[in-house]
Amino acid sequence: MARIHESLSGSVTPASRRRSDVDDEEEEDEVSVDGETPRPRKRARPSDVDEESGSESPERPLLPDNYRRSPRGASTSDGGPRPHQPGSIVRVALTDFVTYTRAEFNLGPNLNMIIGPNGTGKSTLVCAICLGLGWDTRHLGRAKDIAEFVKHGSKHATIEIELAADPARQRKNPVITTRISKESNKAEYLLDGKKSSKKQIIDFARTFSIQVDNLCQFLPQDRVVEFAALSPVALLAQTQRAAAPQEMTDMHEELKELRKEQKEKQRSQETLIADLKNLENRQRLQQGDYQALQDRKELTERVAALEKFGPFPQYKVAKDAHTEAKTRKKDAERKHRELEKKMAPNLNAVKAKEKYLESVSKVAQAKDRLVTRSVQHAEKVLKTFGIRDTELSAITKELEAGSDGVKKVKQGIPKMQQSITGLQRAIENKPAEIDFSAINEEIREKTRQSREADEKINAAKEQGRILSEQEAQRTYIIDQQTRAKESLQSQAGQQMSKLRANSKRGAAAIAWEWIENNLDQFKGKVFAPPIMTCTVKNPKLAGAVESLVGAGELMAFTITDPDDFDKIQQHLYGRMKLVDVFLRQAPTIALADYRRPCSDQQLHQYGLDGWIVDLLDGPDEVLAMLCDNRMVHQNAYTLSDVSNAQADALRHRDSPITSYATATQTHRVLRRKEYGDQATSIRTEFLRPARLFTDAPVDRRHEDELNAKIRDAEHDLEELREAVTSNAADLREHTRTKATFDKEKKQIQDDKNRKQAEQATWAGLQPKLDEAEQKLETAYMQIRTHRESQREIAARGDTIAFQKGELILDYANSIDAVRTVHVQLLEAEIIRIEAQSDLEQLKLRNQADIDALEECRHEFEAMTAAAAATLAEGRRLGELCTAVTGDGLTELEDEVFAQMREWMPDTLETEIQSVQARLEMNTGGHMGIIKEYEDRVRAIDRARGKLGDLETTLATFEESIERVKSVWEPRLDALIAQISEAFAENFAQINCAGEVGVFKDEDFDQWAIQIRVKFRESEPLSLLDSHRQSGGERAVSTIFYLMALQTLARAPFRVVDEINQGMDPRNERLVHSRMVSIACGQEGGSQYFLITPKLLAGLEYHRDMKVHCIASGEFMPDSRGEGKVDFGMLARRALEVRARAEGRV
Repeated sequence: MARIHESLSGSVTPASRRRSDVDDEEEEDEVSVDGETPRPRKRARPSDVDEESGSESPERPLLPDNYRRSPRGASTSDGGPRPHQPGSIVRVALTDFVTYTRAEFNLGPNLNMIIGPNGTGKSTLVCAICLGLGWDTRHLGRAKDIAEFVKHGSKHATIEIELAADPARQRKNPVITTRISKESNKAEYLLDGKKSSKKQIIDFARTFSIQVDNLCQFLPQDRVVEFAALSPVALLAQTQRAAAPQEMTDMHEELKELRKEQKEKQRSQETLIADLKNLENRQRLQQGDYQALQDRKELTERVAALEKFGPFPQYKVAKDAHTEAKTRKKDAERKHRELEKKMAPNLNAVKAKEKYLESVSKVAQAKDRLVTRSVQHAEKVLKTFGIRDTELSAITKELEAGSDGVKKVKQGIPKMQQSITGLQRAIENKPAEIDFSAINEEIREKTRQSREADEKINAAKEQGRILSEQEAQRTYIIDQQTRAKESLQSQAGQQMSKLRANSKRGAAAIAWEWIENNLDQFKGKVFAPPIMTCTVKNPKLAGAVESLVGAGELMAFTITDPDDFDKIQQHLYGRMKLVDVFLRQAPTIALADYRRPCSDQQLHQYGLDGWIVDLLDGPDEVLAMLCDNRMVHQNAYTLSDVSNAQADALRHRDSPITSYATATQTHRVLRRKEYGDQATSIRTEFLRPARLFTDAPVDRRHEDELNAKIRDAEHDLEELREAVTSNAADLREHTRTKATFDKEKKQIQDDKNRKQAEQATWAGLQPKLDEAEQKLETAYMQIRTHRESQREIAARGDTIAFQKGELILDYANSIDAVRTVHVQLLEAEIIRIEAQSDLEQLKLRNQADIDALEECRHEFEAMTAAAAATLAEGRRLGELCTAVTGDGLTELEDEVFAQMREWMPDTLETEIQSVQARLEMNTGGHMGIIKEYEDRVRAIDRARGKLGDLETTLATFEESIERVKSVWEPRLDALIAQISEAFAENFAQINCAGEVGVFKDEDFDQWAIQIRVKFRESEPLSLLDSHRQSGGERAVSTIFYLMALQTLARAPFRVVDEINQGMDPRNERLVHSRMVSIACGQEGGSQYFLITPKLLAGLEYHRDMKVHCIASGEFMPDSRGEGKVDFGMLARRALEVRARAEGRV
């Protein structure tokens, strides 16, 4: 007997979502910008048929037999429940998370089946497990930001996960609490109540071998496609992480890295071998050119060596020249000494005369200097005399100035005495005391009154501005409403009015006005909504068109260019903040390319007249948009009723018609092929009267409203004009009042200033009196001191006059001295001239001997200079020779030097010309070949050395790869063999075949899982891929592969979300049976989570599995007992409904 747990009977019933939350979500869904149709609000009606589950046939029971055989809460298990394995999930509690306000899942240790209709929050549990254990949102394939998982309208969300404890490490089950903040978009973590980091939480989860980032363990709904699309290489990596120790993955990564480095070294080896071969070939080709260039190089070096040793022959020549010059110098010196000895007596007399002339000249020069000093002394005395004369004149002027000053002081004394008398009288006349506080109070009062008047003026001006704005506003309202009333009479105005009336706050009309005003900014065409651009050919079917197309599409703008779509979307939603505006991009398919499901003849056989698209007149782009979004080319219509036979034909699974409309009803055909040919139904809805496609006249009420607004605005305008006139009068009155207050304030202030000036003047009289008396006393003092000062000045004048007389005597004496020394100078000069004459007469008598001696001296000096020049040249050449040999000589240079040791310069020049002639005969090539050849020799040596090192390195890599591979490959083969055995067994249970192998490549990063399957006896085993198998077959293979990992599981739990989507009912039952067998039939296996929105009849159940039925949503029945839903009561009510339908009650 199977045991099914109902809501919160060891399972979960989320608290029903608040009505406001649901409304908010529905309102958010009403605006669509990406070509999707807004989802309409759904209301629970007794007659509604679930489109997802389809309708049950009368022959099939409402609930599975095994459910009806198991009463609520019953258990057929003889033994106790199996305990949770360490790391498996015991409990998950959620608060304000995604769709849940509060929910708690109490999970079983084996297979946990989570079922419930779409949208109830099944996958929310998967999201909670991932985020609650610390992993990122990217592993869910849903929202990017964690804040998006906080329930709408809440600030925080809480996830609490209780894991089964490891007895070796924990005494009690650890509890991980995750608190998500919507504002900060961050999460906080607690481990057993203690704050932890995200990394610590993940590390703690990994100690239980939990791998949420491994698709083999954790496969959420939005990543099922990703797992199915895993490459065989990626599948091998995920398999090792899920079923093998970590060291297996580490060894694989090490092998991939070693192989990668080995390939790089091998590529380097190949490149190096090719380069070495190329170098050796080029070396052989240039061998002849190299030898010829070597000979040319030797000749070039010999020329260079000969030119280098050029200074040596020149040095030999310079040395011989210096020896000869020294000999001629000695001869000239000897000749000069002999001539001097012969002419000595005559020369001595000349020298004596020259000596006498020199002494006489010195005496004359001394006398000249004495004259100069005497003249300077006389000039100095004369200058001092002038200074004393100036000083005496200054003293005379000072005496005269002192007398004038005293005279003026005496004349000013009567005036001073008169001023003192006047000040004394003024001091006696003290002004009366003044109460300045009272005056200041009067000034403040006038200031306050003026300020109040100013405030009234400003208030009046502000009121005038406001009244003017209101007057302009009322005028604008009158003009606007008048134009609106006039536009109601035009077709465009009526359409705009209809657009405004059918959107919230007239958003669609506002949007169209902006688009019309900016059409020149768009690349393509932009069309108004269909209610403005399209018409219904048959008004009787306008309601059917509105029902099948939907208000959202009929109010949508059609945009032909993608760039225009982005621009309009950004402006309307981003800048203008409009809501209830729908944008659609025109499809790239032309209207003519939308094919009808069947021919018109076949359509008429079903009793239908045509297609909805044929009822509409409008632009092709708009009609194509309606075909693309609402399938109006596939929805049919008829003006007459459909017969029962025609209705049955339309209901048949071969019928191409899915919906049609009559003048009063719409009919939708619902089919569920997975439940057989009979699983069809027709949903019928009565049409509402047409609201959008109507030719009704202008709403008179709207025109009356416009007239009322105009009358109200005109009345307000009249009142405003009266208020403006009154306010202008007030402004003039306040201005006059302010001017009066300001004038009175100025008068008081002037009187105060005058009185303050009088007080200040009287207060300053006493200091003036003191100052005048002091000046009078000073005048008397100046008169008394004047006589003594005059006597002192006269005494100084006498002293200077005496000094002036002494200077006159000194100047006369100086003139006498100048005259005396000047006579002495003339006498000495006459004696010098006589001596000069005697010397010249003596030289004239001995001139021939002097000329001969002078000639001999010049010859000696010339020989001395020649000897010095040859010595300098020799030294210069000697330094050059030393520099040439200073750095050592090459072998060739030693040879050349030995040959030319005794050569003369002309011999050297002849040899250089000879070698150059031989060099010109050897043309050779360019000298760069020699350097290239020698560089290539060195490059070849280096390449051979590197090649040897690479061979050693590659041998090391080969040894390392073989060492790791010898351990990893057998263990991998054994692991895959176990998986293949379990995989084959799973397929055998459904009478199919399958195996798992390893594709082995030279590159370890290309090793991959190879899955081979066979679903039919007539076909061989073939690789699993998207080309050979159907989607359902791939889904079966995927789930069987995951189950094959169960026996090798290192993970404490596995999550599979809606993996059964796409399977046919037979495979789904077989897979479910196999999953139940594996998950509940093994000791120590992983905990399983299977999430599915549907539950087929006749499924196999096990006493150790746990079924969690999620009841959540807007229309929850009254809860009983801690929020639990009584599924037994609901089942009995369902059976009663079925019985009444079958006529048994």
